Amino acid sequence: MAYKYKILLFLAPAVLILDQLTKFFVLQNMAIGDVIPVISGYVDIVHVRNTGAAFGMLANLDAVARIPFFYGISGIAICVLIYAFLHLEEQDHYYPWPLSLIAGGILGNLIDRVRFGNVVDFLSVHLQENYFGSIKLEWPAFNVADSAITISMILLFAHILKKR
Repeated sequence: MAYKYKILLFLAPAVLILDQLTKFFVLQNMAIGDVIPVISGYVDIVHVRNTGAAFGMLANLDAVARIPFFYGISGIAICVLIYAFLHLEEQDHYYPWPLSLIAGGILGNLIDRVRFGNVVDFLSVHLQENYFGSIKLEWPAFNVADSAITISMILLFAHILKKR
């Protein structure tokens, strides 16, 4: 079996399983809106639902349009990933990693959308208000699937910059 497919068959399921296990923990142990401090003032485990895309974008779009849109985008992304994997050179040992992270992340969030009509987010990263006066810095809640997709984008961007 080609290297690129070994990476895909290892990494994408690993991301998917870790994503679903962490969400299962949250679903079993926390009500929506619950907060468990991990590092006080910086990191919390929360239980929130995201009907939109990353950072809640398009969450206010009517469900009649929003749901098919996200299914369509996920389907297109999976097709693009399949195409990319089929056309990767055998000697390319870099691109299978970020592409596999993306595949696992897309599938993790897609499973949530099919099951619940939204995505379970549970990681909250923020800074306490007293560090910057009255300004509170908070990143929107996210999950393992979102992290995998974000990491893969950083890897792809860094690789492209490195080639220049």
